[in-house]
Amino acid sequence: MKAQDFIVSRLEKLKQAEQLLDVEPSKLEEVILSRVLSKKFRKLKADDATIGVCKKAIHYAVENKVPVRLNSLFGGNKLWRFDEAPEPDWAELFNLIYSARWMKYIASVYKYGAEFEYYSQDVSVERLNNVSHEEADQYSKVFRELLKWLEQYLPDRVIINYKRQADNYSDLSEYEKEIEEAKSRMLSKNKGKLPKLSKAQKLATELNVRLKPGQDSDPEWREKVELEHQAIFETKTLAPYLVDETMIPTCPTYYEGLIVTGSTKYSIAKFWAGVGALQPSGDSFKDLVLTPKQLKAAKSKWQDVDLGISGKNFTKIRIIK
Repeated sequence: MKAQDFIVSRLEKLKQAEQLLDVEPSKLEEVILSRVLSKKFRKLKADDATIGVCKKAIHYAVENKVPVRLNSLFGGNKLWRFDEAPEPDWAELFNLIYSARWMKYIASVYKYGAEFEYYSQDVSVERLNNVSHEEADQYSKVFRELLKWLEQYLPDRVIINYKRQADNYSDLSEYEKEIEEAKSRMLSKNKGKLPKLSKAQKLATELNVRLKPGQDSDPEWREKVELEHQAIFETKTLAPYLVDETMIPTCPTYYEGLIVTGSTKYSIAKFWAGVGALQPSGDSFKDLVLTPKQLKAAKSKWQDVDLGISGKNFTKIRIIK
């Protein structure tokens, strides 16, 4: 099987309609919960807080006869270390298909369907990792085009949408003010002390941040980046979104109170901080998202693909040997 045949087969299978299962009204919320937390899409056991969040959002949906809503806050850019940057690549497409399959699984028991929302934290990442606004704009443009292209394969009662943090501001200086205020509050709360970083946090910071000239001459540059990272979630525009009880939060990797999904069935790496590849498996493939370290260690070859997707990264795909 060629890579293109595999991807098309996944898309066509996604598109196929499924009969709506008949569920007793008294058991509907319980059945929806079992599908939201299905091991087919969940990588780690959900904690009590996560289960509580899920139950509230599901109850709201059923009571108001609206889709069950899930979301994922993500970096809103392709990690600058990849040649694929600044645009989405196969990792984004694989994750979109993965999320759509999950929503289809939920919608098969609920007539009002399921919705997955990607929330791009692009403005935050521009400052945090020194990504230019032009790069964030290009990522957003291609991501939207990719999602528009995917719509032809979405089955009934499945909705995938995208929001951009930058769209909340008429002038990006408004965000600058918000983040500085949030940082000041955090420093005041911690008596002026910067966050302490674990070894893993330091490595992640070094991986993500594209250093400005002289930035690393400050011995506390990593801690200052982490302060800003934590402050993002305290900004007044984002904070209400984070506590919206009508939505179920998810993330590819572990965060307390969120459903841990991975980016594909076989990968837990964040799709925006990885690149997509296929690994032969019998007569088929496994869809992978590779971190920079995994990509460096992998042996691969390129295979041409033509699906009519716009952007610079969709004319060929890595096949892992």
